[in-house]
Amino acid sequence: MKGYLITQISKLLKISRDTLHRWRNRRDHTGDVKARFGYQTGYNHKISDMEEFQKFIDQNPGKTHQQLADLYPVEMSAKTMGVWIKKLGYTRKKRASDTKNVMH
Repeated sequence: MKGYLITQISKLLKISRDTLHRWRNRRDHTGDVKARFGYQTGYNHKISDMEEFQKFIDQNPGKTHQQLADLYPVEMSAKTMGVWIKKLGYTRKKRASDTKNVMH
């Protein structure tokens, strides 16, 4: 970067001047400008074994999402239970009144 203005470099690389300042500070403190890694933890999924979860769902037919969430060994909300059940491809049982043809 010696001999060039930050503005010139930022236009050449199409990045902000702030980014260049952060990179320069990182180089001054750590000796390189490698991207940081290891700080991203991601989303911690409630269910790690889908086969075990599917067995649990199959063994408890007719229960509501809340009842299933209360019975499942991992703490989760009824909404989360519903999301995971949907991932298995299951749908809720429709009531007869919901599926009647109301056009008669």
